[in-house]
Amino acid sequence: MGSIAIVGVERDAAGVLDARVASRIARADVAVVATEDGAAAQAVRDAGAVPLTYEDLGLAPDAPPGAVVETLESLACDRDVALVAAGFPFVRAGVVSGLLARRGTAVDVYPLASPLQVLLLGLELDVTADAAIVDAGSLAAAEFRRDTHLVVMGIDNAAVARSVGKALSRDYAAEHRVVLAVPLADGGFDLSSSTVEELARVERCERGTVAFVAPSRIEPPDGFDELVRIVDVLRSPGGCPWDREQTHETLAKHMLEEAYEAVHAIEAGDLRALADELGDVLLQVVLHARIGAEEGAFDIDEVISNIIAKIRRRHPHVFGTAEARTPDEVMRNWDAIKRGEREERGEDGGVLAGVTRSLPALMYAQKLSKRAAAAGFEWPDIDGVWAKVHEEIDELKAAEPGSAAAADEVGDLLFTVVNVARHLGVDAEDALRRTCAKFVRRFEEMERLARERGTDVRHLGIDEYDELWELVKGQERGSASTEEEAAT
Repeated sequence: MGSIAIVGVERDAAGVLDARVASRIARADVAVVATEDGAAAQAVRDAGAVPLTYEDLGLAPDAPPGAVVETLESLACDRDVALVAAGFPFVRAGVVSGLLARRGTAVDVYPLASPLQVLLLGLELDVTADAAIVDAGSLAAAEFRRDTHLVVMGIDNAAVARSVGKALSRDYAAEHRVVLAVPLADGGFDLSSSTVEELARVERCERGTVAFVAPSRIEPPDGFDELVRIVDVLRSPGGCPWDREQTHETLAKHMLEEAYEAVHAIEAGDLRALADELGDVLLQVVLHARIGAEEGAFDIDEVISNIIAKIRRRHPHVFGTAEARTPDEVMRNWDAIKRGEREERGEDGGVLAGVTRSLPALMYAQKLSKRAAAAGFEWPDIDGVWAKVHEEIDELKAAEPGSAAAADEVGDLLFTVVNVARHLGVDAEDALRRTCAKFVRRFEEMERLARERGTDVRHLGIDEYDELWELVKGQERGSASTEEEAAT
């Protein structure tokens, strides 16, 4: 592919053609001018070249910008083309911007003392918008509005360019247009069209590059991308002091709290609250990803790509050729795949390896029980489990109250009851949480009834407690019966 330069004719007080202009015209394969008798054509002749007019190319002198762009593109297929115009070459609106939009390579512009002239004269700007000029090093903390012209100076290498692109991505859509101007050694600027997303991934950038970002009247990215952008803002200089000082370790408890609050919303059947709590959980994920990116360990894209790969890998019955017709078959495949993954990483491939020890004790016991049973360590039927329950109860009765032996026997009994739940197809963690919720509900109702009688539950005797407890249970049964009758 050839090249295109847009050259503005400038002469000094004595009428001598600017040396940079003459040099650029002279080395072009083709020098295009609008007419043969204008100042541009004379400049081409003074530079020792022969002008090629619009008429020679089948164009009218006032040909529309689109036609000029198309013709120049055709000429530049395998040649170096210079479009020469008297004064600034940008008086023909649409030529520069049209070339930038159509060409896959850059367009050179001569002779300009400052890239701001390109901004003001060449890019068909919205003149109703203000302009902000920011140094690349301070862009992350700079305050500016998206509806202004933004000029980013001091982009001296690819690393700086990428940081500029990432900073812009907080406020602009990925496809938002950016024009890069690189100063040329012989004067003028090399212009190329890019986007915010492309700038954030650029691999090469010349010293002294300037980025022009057009105004955006469009709201910033919405959805998940906007959440990521907001978290970036919170963690950036000038963001939120609390968010900026958080680490993986300080956020760990919040991750746990938000997860439990989401579970509580599920148990309460409150879908509106669930939507809110899931957002809190997602915020924790994005915060951890941002911290990971700051440490150079991982970023949100890696988090997402990892879970996508894991889902595909662990569902070969959906994304591969394996078969699994029941949930039990799916779980057997799942456990085998996870075991293989641990072995590939050089980790312990034992039956119980990989069960997270930081789980709540009841859930941990349930997972251990399931894993051992899947390996064949299992009673032949539930009768054996019931026998073990009675055995553990007898051993607990025989233990000294408050002793270490009693603590061991309580643990043994609880673990055995977990196995009963598994044999009955009951999730022990869920069952106990429901029972806890039921206990809280009934006890609070007892407190209410006691207050109606003019007393406090803390002043009740055991017989009065039993009476109120049975009363509350009876009310719940009656309410449940009424609901069943209404449903039928």
